[in-house]
Amino acid sequence: MLPAEPRTSNQKQEYASVDELKTIIHQLRGKKFMLDCGHKITFGYFLGNDIIIRNGKDIKITCTDCGY
Repeated sequence: MLPAEPRTSNQKQEYASVDELKTIIHQLRGKKFMLDCGHKITFGYFLGNDIIIRNGKDIKITCTDCGY
């Protein structure tokens, strides 16, 4: 499946690149957090949990074990 492309030039300007998001996440490297599901994550750690971010009015962040 190919990634969706913004439909207009205005939409292209509204969205930052995925690299910008990766930079933000990279800044969390080594930090530890408790997730909404009660599990923990350490960013940048090779045995760390993968996470699911549910976007909306109330953001929920869970590990993949609890999110599916």
